[in-house]
Amino acid sequence: MIEVRKRTIPHYPKSHTVALLLCWILGIFGIHRFYTGYKRLGFLQLCTLGGLGIWWMIDLVSLCFNSYKDKYGIELDDYNKILSPLILSGTAIIGLVVGFFSLMPAVFE
Repeated sequence: MIEVRKRTIPHYPKSHTVALLLCWILGIFGIHRFYTGYKRLGFLQLCTLGGLGIWWMIDLVSLCFNSYKDKYGIELDDYNKILSPLILSGTAIIGLVVGFFSLMPAVFE
């Protein structure tokens, strides 16, 4: 009989807080993808500037709701129940303010 060995991959748990902050600050460049082991997707996200921001936003929401997993399908450690809603709501407020002020000159013409 032939003995087949399973190759074990050493896993070091990735921090949810680090991944969330990397996504929030440098997410458009895909840095959080590199951190969690997705090198090819990180490079693709880097080349497309986060899928023109859409892919970045999807990753940010999935990180905030703790549904983002690393390359090996393992959940990230230390989910922060306070930081995640703050970042998500802060990003939404910043987006609304920027959108409002970008439309303001058109309203007052």
